[in-house]
Amino acid sequence: MQIVPDWLAGPPGPRLRTVLTVGAFDGLHLGHQFLVERVVRGARDRGISALVLTFEPHPLSVLSPAAAPEVLTTFEQKAEILEGLGVDALGRLVFNEALSDTGPREFLEKAVFGPTDAAEIVTGPDFRFGRGAEGHFGLLSSWAKARGISVEACRAQTAPGGESLSSSRLRGLLKVGHVESAAKILGRNYRLEGDVVAGMRRGRTLGYPTANLGGAAQLVPGPGVYAVTALLRGMRLPAMTSIGHNPTFKGGSLTVETFVFDFSEEFYGERLGLEFVRRIRNVIRFDSPKALADQLARDESRAREFLGAPPSRRG
Repeated sequence: MQIVPDWLAGPPGPRLRTVLTVGAFDGLHLGHQFLVERVVRGARDRGISALVLTFEPHPLSVLSPAAAPEVLTTFEQKAEILEGLGVDALGRLVFNEALSDTGPREFLEKAVFGPTDAAEIVTGPDFRFGRGAEGHFGLLSSWAKARGISVEACRAQTAPGGESLSSSRLRGLLKVGHVESAAKILGRNYRLEGDVVAGMRRGRTLGYPTANLGGAAQLVPGPGVYAVTALLRGMRLPAMTSIGHNPTFKGGSLTVETFVFDFSEEFYGERLGLEFVRRIRNVIRFDSPKALADQLARDESRAREFLGAPPSRRG
């Protein structure tokens, strides 16, 4: 898949003949995937390229920083998911004050009509564009059809069981730790990524050395203990993660601590991904470190069961 880091600066090479879509696509949930799959199918039918243009950062981080939502997917995660869906090219629309002040017609000229030879534009049901969200489907359809470009607005989708497919709904579920419900909207387990940083090393004294995740630029699920799949060095490893303020040790800042099962190598400073599979319990205060260690042993047993991992080999 071709990735263009700054689409408005000019995509490299000749103008692509495309079927395309435009949006923030934070989370790339099943509703987004339905739209992208429609783009890919339309491109394959025509023998041309499937193109996705996505805003980075989220527009609200520029328009109203105080109201900006926490990020669900990084640009790199979007690229990985979109490539798996068959997208041929991904363009990053760097959202800044200049772009936010661009009128609807000018935006289309800069982002779509100028850089691409579009055959079709596919949008979501509520797609808006241009300064103050002045652009709407009627304008897009009129201007595109005048250039011989067909336009389609995909209908709203729901998850199996009727769950609303929206990024805001996803955030609400994740903030209270409902990772299984979030997975039904995403079509996959939620993934959090960051670098492993040095911690207080209390886990070692309990027999559970943990990797502390730092620098995550995404929404951190609500406090709790979770069964997770750790993504490290190209491997998928069973693990459990505790998110909280360490109440047994008189609290502190929020930490994301992961114990990777049956893995003894150090990986400070390395990139670690966590896919949240199941919430095991709340974070609670224990009367002693031993009581906490005993609970961690029970947590590990449950996490291994949820993940289909073999029983612990530790004594």
